[in-house]
Amino acid sequence: MSNMENLESQLTEKERQARVNRRALESIEAGKVRESARGYAVISSAVGYGEGALGNGVFGRVSHGAKLFCILFAMIVPSLLVWRVLL
Repeated sequence: MSNMENLESQLTEKERQARVNRRALESIEAGKVRESARGYAVISSAVGYGEGALGNGVFGRVSHGAKLFCILFAMIVPSLLVWRVLL
């Protein structure tokens, strides 16, 4: 093997390593972008839910009714348990 062939194999190996390194760095960067996008999606859904639940639309009315039901249930159940267990 001559010195020129050895030098050529070293250059091709360095090019291959550079490509692998570039792909790895691009993959890491793409992962960071995906994580950031997931965070924005979660915040967007929370804000959308909050605006929808507080609005005057159907979802807002259903949400308000569910809140009132939970409050009423929490007020009535202790009285019913006292009647059932103690009386």
